Amino acid sequence: MTESAFLYTLNPDGSAIIGYEDYDVDIFDGDDYEVTYLLDSANFTNLLHHLNIPLNHDTKKQLKKEFGQHFDSRKFEDFCKNHNIRYERNVRIG
Repeated sequence: MTESAFLYTLNPDGSAIIGYEDYDVDIFDGDDYEVTYLLDSANFTNLLHHLNIPLNHDTKKQLKKEFGQHFDSRKFEDFCKNHNIRYERNVRIG
């Protein structure tokens, strides 16, 4: 793997996409590996509430601080499970 990127998109409807992409992953013969979590507006608001992140702050920076520069999926999923936050998980290889 040569590098990784933290992904965060806040959609106009208040939903959000959070995740990461690893580039040039050896185990996938050099393909990229992307994991994203889609949270609807209510669940994203719930996530921010439990992380004590106000909407007017740099949300991406705060999410990186909480879940790591390269995004710790296990930590995120455990946090969501413990706080009854629902999401849709998507994985893309290629």
